[in-house]
Amino acid sequence: MKEEIVRRIKIAPEDPGVYIFKKDDKAIYVGKAKNLKKRLTSYLKGHGKASYIVKEADWLDFIVLRNEREALLLEAELIKKEQPKYNVRLKETEYYPYIRISDDEIPYVEVVRNKVGGGRYYGPYTSVSFVRNLLDILQRLYGFRTCKKNLRRVKRPCFEYHLRRCVGPCIGNVEEHRVAIESLERFLKGETENVLEEIRKKMEHHSSMLDFENAIRYRDILLRFEDILSSQGVILKEPRSLDIITHDDWLFIVLRIRNGFLLGKLVFEMSEGTMDDFARDFYIIKEREFPKVIITDDAPEENYSSFGVEYFGSPRDEVEEDLLQRAKENLLKERETRGIRKESLKQLKEILGLPSFPRRIDGIDIAHSQGKFTVGSVVVFQDGIPDKRSYRHYKLDLKNPDDYKSVYTIVKRRYEKHELPDLLFVDGGKGQVMAALKALKILKKECPVVGLAKSEERIVTEKFELKLPLSHPALRALVTVRDEAHRFANLFHRKVREKESLSSLLDGIPGIGKKRKRELMKKFGTLDKMRKASIEELIEVVKSRKIAEEILRRV
Repeated sequence: MKEEIVRRIKIAPEDPGVYIFKKDDKAIYVGKAKNLKKRLTSYLKGHGKASYIVKEADWLDFIVLRNEREALLLEAELIKKEQPKYNVRLKETEYYPYIRISDDEIPYVEVVRNKVGGGRYYGPYTSVSFVRNLLDILQRLYGFRTCKKNLRRVKRPCFEYHLRRCVGPCIGNVEEHRVAIESLERFLKGETENVLEEIRKKMEHHSSMLDFENAIRYRDILLRFEDILSSQGVILKEPRSLDIITHDDWLFIVLRIRNGFLLGKLVFEMSEGTMDDFARDFYIIKEREFPKVIITDDAPEENYSSFGVEYFGSPRDEVEEDLLQRAKENLLKERETRGIRKESLKQLKEILGLPSFPRRIDGIDIAHSQGKFTVGSVVVFQDGIPDKRSYRHYKLDLKNPDDYKSVYTIVKRRYEKHELPDLLFVDGGKGQVMAALKALKILKKECPVVGLAKSEERIVTEKFELKLPLSHPALRALVTVRDEAHRFANLFHRKVREKESLSSLLDGIPGIGKKRKRELMKKFGTLDKMRKASIEELIEVVKSRKIAEEILRRV
């Protein structure tokens, strides 16, 4: 541990605040504490993740604050801004929808998947279809606008107004629209029972006035509204509003219940995260409103009463116990679809002695034809799932290429510009592993590297080699990465080889110059596609039947 870090720990005050470990003036870990000195002193023992943090850090900063609420808010703000590598972060398993009310003078309402831009956001909800159906009913009831038109340019109301789905702020009904937005927001904040009562009263009022057309309209709205809410699977006899949270080592389930109706079942990943880590990310960083009651089987250490939370802990009655049990059942079902993958990664971390959970694994493979058309691939697995948008392939123009030189070149090219993964996999044995490490050393970067020797499926690292049973989960995880890297490399290699073969073939055909060759390559790309082309398609490009016939004869 660096002397300056030790000195800073010793002079830390016994006050609440936030501390920041830095390397090269960049935050690598942000934490909070009720007592900064007591918390930071624990880092002198250097166990687990703490040992990696203090080993890597070259500076320690701390900010004294007045209370725990300020510490929680500042910690969340710094983590969101700095993205420190050692802070565990919440990962949404899918992009959940939100309802957004714009910040226009006369706001409009829309469904979005990300909280980007101004306005007020409500959610997240379980599915887009649920939210759209819900908004459809609420719009019929209140008449808020969903169009994004510049109302100053509108001269006549649109079809929504005539269908009685919008009160028409575009023709001067601004006050009515303000009331519609206020009514919508009351519902979105949890006052669902008021909405149901309002629909019933309107239905009864129109019925008593013998206005049966509108009475039927509100009856249909009421029935559909209840159907939509009941489709979520939980309806309580009493109008409770609370969040139910349960989790295991890496998976969190949240049931959002408002006024007795389940408005969202949400799934998140946070490897090795605590309940306080989750609460920080889910509520504070994501700027979601805390409910008054949060039920969990893992009570937090922090006090959230300053955020309006009246109770955050274990179930207090049979209803809360039943809801928590439902959350656990959902957690078990989620684990059944992902558990093997995550368990494999967990065992891989333990077997390889990795400093952190391998959430991101990059896999590298080389493909060539007897040293010709050499290409490389990089595939990316994020939390055990292939992230195909991050896949990359590389053409290698090397003299006398071999696998070691090729691995070295790809690693150097790749990580000059890209961030390192938690684990780098290379297809091959000791030579390939050392080539990757050599490239990282040149770049002055560090990352665990592992290889898989094909002959015996033997795991190879810089320090040791290990042979596991073929059925071992950790080995199967590496085989999955290897097979995907191999598939992607071979796919690109085949394209390059066929393109080069096509180019060479065209060079030998009389009448095909640079321009015709360029047009043919652009149109067909590979020998296989050209073989399948008709004579008419070829004539369209080369403008000559004789040349087209010669191409078909040669391919």
